[in-house]
Amino acid sequence: MTGERGRTAARTTAAGRGPAPGPAAFRTGDIERARAWIAETLSYPVVLNPLADPADFAFATNAVRLGPVTVATVTYGADVLSKSEGLGVAYHINVPHSGQVVQLHRGEVFRATATGGRVPVFEPTGALTGELDAEAEVLALSFDRLAVESALEEHLEHPVRPLHFPGGLDPHHGRGRTLTELARVIGRELAAPTGLLDHPPVAAGLADSLLTTVLHATPHQYRDELADPAPRTCPRPVKRAIDAMQADPAHPFTVRQLARIAEVAPRSLQAGFKQHLECTPMGYLRRLRLERAHRDLVRLGPTVSVTEVAGRWGFTHLGRFASAYRARYGKLPSQVHRR
Repeated sequence: MTGERGRTAARTTAAGRGPAPGPAAFRTGDIERARAWIAETLSYPVVLNPLADPADFAFATNAVRLGPVTVATVTYGADVLSKSEGLGVAYHINVPHSGQVVQLHRGEVFRATATGGRVPVFEPTGALTGELDAEAEVLALSFDRLAVESALEEHLEHPVRPLHFPGGLDPHHGRGRTLTELARVIGRELAAPTGLLDHPPVAAGLADSLLTTVLHATPHQYRDELADPAPRTCPRPVKRAIDAMQADPAHPFTVRQLARIAEVAPRSLQAGFKQHLECTPMGYLRRLRLERAHRDLVRLGPTVSVTEVAGRWGFTHLGRFASAYRARYGKLPSQVHRR
């Protein structure tokens, strides 16, 4: 069976970056083409291994990209084992709509069907495995890592670290059910499109709702703080240093210069960052620069060079930039640059 695109697949972007606003369909019996689609559209680099006759493999999906969020329905038509060494640029959730799915991530095993069980929230780093039976239909949600963390920082008004989700998500009860039902509304639109998702204001509103809901529904380390209506504020010296760095991340700040801006001694500034942000002033600056560089690489793509982006945000040594970028996002800058 050779792969063929559905009638709506013409909406796929010319750059091959997954579906543009509006649903896109894809079907194939070729395992490598299915793997490539999953990696490209869902930011989910994966190896697929049929557990029965490969001739039964029949990958079918409908997907829509809503800005930083991609929603897809996925079936394989056969028992399949999927493996990945890490997602790099995304958080990801697979919720079974039918059949059974067994997923492993960070030492935890999750078994779920359409009526019960928990599912993992796959993090950008760490190996993951999924075993799906032939009847399984999965609602797949992919959230851009930077968008999730930036949205959380806006809510909390301070920097955050990469999120961890011990225990996974219950998609059938409570807040997890709210997230799942919201995603299923989009899934139903994929199955019977009315054109609603073609309207940018609608797509943007749904993406924002999904981002906000996933922050409140999943069991990450900041959820209690997110639920607390009392705002968390940093001491004024730390806030003054943060404001200076955010205003001009490419500036060659030193700790002494930041301490002068903050009107405290360098040692006091270091202690303030460690106590309130769990990082050093220079660590905060490096992360801020990496986020700006990542944003430019994703938005501008091949229209700019990696060297230009690195230099724009104060990285003068390309090797160290590439190493820091890979540690943060799970991919080399050149890999994101080609997307």
